[in-house]
Amino acid sequence: MKQLDKIVALLTEINNKLLPVGHHLLPKGNQDREWNVDELMTRMAVVSRLGISERTYNRWVKSGILTPICLGNKHYYREKDLQDALKRSVNRGLI
Repeated sequence: MKQLDKIVALLTEINNKLLPVGHHLLPKGNQDREWNVDELMTRMAVVSRLGISERTYNRWVKSGILTPICLGNKHYYREKDLQDALKRSVNRGLI
């Protein structure tokens, strides 16, 4: 049990150190969002879900139509954020 207590203490310490810098992982304006890793869609899932090509996906990210949650060089999306982005884009006549 002592080893388990040490592991729990270490994980708690790591979590406490990561929380203050975790907001830097999100794009600007996303710092207050709460998200669950199980709910996140990958770039390829978004491409498949929207029925678009990877080139179109890259153009939409570059133009700001889609705003990914970036973790390293990986892009992730929540379903709600994806729907909101598409509604805004349709309303603005971008797509």
